[in-house]
Amino acid sequence: MLGAVLGWRGLRLLSRMCRRPASCSAGIAAGRGSRLAQLRRARRGTVTAEPPGRGREDGLVDPAKLLPALPGPRGRTVTSASRDESSGPRLMPLLLIKMINKSRGKILGVLALFLVMVWYSIYREDSFYFPVQENKTTCPLGEVEKKAAQLIGNYTRDHPLFLQLKDYFWVKTPSLYELPYGTKGSEDVLLRLLSITHYSLPESIQSLKCRRCVVVGNGHRLRNSSMGETIDTYDVVIRLNNAPVHGYEQDVGSKTTMRLFYPESAHFNPRTENNPDTLLVLVPFKPMDFQWMEAILNDKKRVRKGFWKQPPLIWDANPERVRILNPYYMEVTAAKLLNLPMKQPRKVKQKPTTGLLAITLALHFCDLVHIAGFGYPDSANKKQTIHYYEQITLKSMAVRTYPHFLSVFPPPFFPLGWGILAPCSVW
Repeated sequence: MLGAVLGWRGLRLLSRMCRRPASCSAGIAAGRGSRLAQLRRARRGTVTAEPPGRGREDGLVDPAKLLPALPGPRGRTVTSASRDESSGPRLMPLLLIKMINKSRGKILGVLALFLVMVWYSIYREDSFYFPVQENKTTCPLGEVEKKAAQLIGNYTRDHPLFLQLKDYFWVKTPSLYELPYGTKGSEDVLLRLLSITHYSLPESIQSLKCRRCVVVGNGHRLRNSSMGETIDTYDVVIRLNNAPVHGYEQDVGSKTTMRLFYPESAHFNPRTENNPDTLLVLVPFKPMDFQWMEAILNDKKRVRKGFWKQPPLIWDANPERVRILNPYYMEVTAAKLLNLPMKQPRKVKQKPTTGLLAITLALHFCDLVHIAGFGYPDSANKKQTIHYYEQITLKSMAVRTYPHFLSVFPPPFFPLGWGILAPCSVW
């Protein structure tokens, strides 16, 4: 009967409350047997009624009297009569408090976990509900291909970015044009150069689902522009020629994924002005460019003649980071964007600038193309410097001898925001 009232947890706690657990347990067991027998006899009507004032009106024994005497607080005995008056209301809250105190750690742990989950769901609410919309705005897949197809006839992305040894060693790839639009007549020196260089892209770029690129020009407008932090957020940063980075990080950033150059523009330190994983992309304009690059990488006798400006004789570059640009992109830039004839007189050869060539390359490689730092000063302001890093002006360029590079876009390019520098124009 006591077990039915208190349960096994109550009996366990009750046994701990006894001063002498052994005697207390024995008394409870003995009392349980005798009282149970009396209850059975009372039900059969064999037990006589209690004296008046002490028993029940129906003549049966009061079940409360059949409960054993319980030890009370501080050693006092709690009888069946006093239990009904005081111990009953007190015992159950006491047991409940003890059970709560025993499980306090678990309850607090569950409550803390619940609060953390609520806080995290509120803190990350924007990520839970708006991921798709954010991806669409940062990288619109296919937009560059659609716009490039409108500008470039027979637009395709099937051509590799860099020349590969297998295309010239195992299979004789015919080339219709000489440099800079093809490799006709330069195959021998090109084979030697490709045997010590590579052609692959870094895995970090190849694995990107969306390639966000920026082509950084060398224009004066980048000075004091504070665009460096924005430029460094792009996946691919393409720089041109000898444009410095060290000391101009606030305006042009510090990240360089590719740097396009040719021998006459290689007057920069490959170690300090680039990152360790920067790809140094040679833009070949003439066969002598291949010879110069091979002599530098193989530490051979330097080639000094055949250049419109003396190239560096010492160039500390890692051959594993050197790439040779596919002349296909020079052909596309000249023939399909500038409408230049592929065959021109040797003395008056007009060629695209490295900047326009870099943009063409990005249009065949990237999913998002931005440009910054392009455009010449106004022709009326001949004292305005051209580049952000040196003091050359339009007036000083007029008296110097430079090759005939073309950088003026035909009319179809004007609506696309050519020359808009802050912010970067979007293609």
